[in-house]
Amino acid sequence: MARAGGGYATVVVTRPDGRKRALFFRMGQATGADTSEADSSGPFSASKESDLYRIQVGNERYEVVEAVVFGG
Repeated sequence: MARAGGGYATVVVTRPDGRKRALFFRMGQATGADTSEADSSGPFSASKESDLYRIQVGNERYEVVEAVVFGG
């Protein structure tokens, strides 16, 4: 987890297989993930409901609470 304030953050998730996935936030918006053609992860999409980000990277699904991005 790295946070630069103002809603800029990188959240690193360790998946069950031990690999890591970084999720990027800019000004409080989920903007992308560390994907590559080699890992065949699929498209990125994100939505926010109340204080919960719902993020999809191909078949992977993540939920991140707003406090992780902004602190608190």
